[in-house]
Amino acid sequence: MRTLTNTLFALLPVFFLLIAPAHAERNFPPNVKPAELRGVEYPYVRIDDRTFRLAPGGRIYDTFNRIVLPNAAPKSGKVLFKLDPQGLVIKLWILTPEEIARLSQ
Repeated sequence: MRTLTNTLFALLPVFFLLIAPAHAERNFPPNVKPAELRGVEYPYVRIDDRTFRLAPGGRIYDTFNRIVLPNAAPKSGKVLFKLDPQGLVIKLWILTPEEIARLSQ
């Protein structure tokens, strides 16, 4: 019995590696194009040569699709962003190199 328990515990990490979800492809809204993030100084975001204000409740997503606070967001890189009707940034996605290549096609 003890050998069976030890064997099961030894195989447990292998099991978790096999069932771990793959990095899922993110879905972006239509009609968005990659832009260059040039700085984040809350509540402002500099994208390309324009400065935008983050909307109340605006979200910044990192490359793993986690929501990050503006002070934890990278200060530069390729991004996609979506504006609300008032022209405020409501969503901003930091892109991975694979996403940049896919969106550039």
